[in-house]
Amino acid sequence: MSKTILYIVIGVVLIGIIALFIFGKNVEFGSIIAAVATGFAVFKTKLFGSSSANVSEQIASVENDDILKRNEWKRIKDEYDSQFNAIKARMDYLDYKSARIALEINNLDAVEKKALEKNRNITDDEILEFLRK
Repeated sequence: MSKTILYIVIGVVLIGIIALFIFGKNVEFGSIIAAVATGFAVFKTKLFGSSSANVSEQIASVENDDILKRNEWKRIKDEYDSQFNAIKARMDYLDYKSARIALEINNLDAVEKKALEKNRNITDDEILEFLRK
């Protein structure tokens, strides 16, 4: 590993020296750095054997992972939508039952309304006495 790093450093230095001779005196420092970086990238590509087939495999792998994740997200979304619709249906049913009960209470006669009012105003002692009977 240390030999590889040594070769890389030597290659970068050589490319830098060659760049100085090629570009001469009229070139700015940034251009020299860009040329050295480009040479290093080319050297690194040749050294580590990058190929377009490997890149194509990586792209295909990423696309497959993306499809799997999208399918999983869709499944989870459908599951939550189903739960939401079930809860909404229950809430609608409770609203319907509440409206029916309110309608039935409004249809009570005066005696029944008076009994309901009496039950609302009952004290704890009266509840205990009623339960003991």
